[in-house]
Amino acid sequence: MHKSDITCPSCGSGFRRIQLTSEPGTKGEYRCPVCDTALEQFSGDKFIAYRLTVQPELSRVMK
Repeated sequence: MHKSDITCPSCGSGFRRIQLTSEPGTKGEYRCPVCDTALEQFSGDKFIAYRLTVQPELSRVMK
C-alpha cells in the first residue's frame, strides 16, 4: 500500500490517495468533487482510492 496527499490545482482541496498494487482497479478517472477538475487517469492495473480531507472555503471556489 502506498499513501500520499494530493492537492487540487484549481480549488485547493486536499485528498488522501491510497494505491494498492495487489488489487486490480477500474479504468477511468478521478475528478475533484468540489470543482470537477480531473486529477488522475486510471489504467485499471492498480486499485486507487481518494478521500477528501481538506475542503476549501466556498467563496474561494466560486470565483
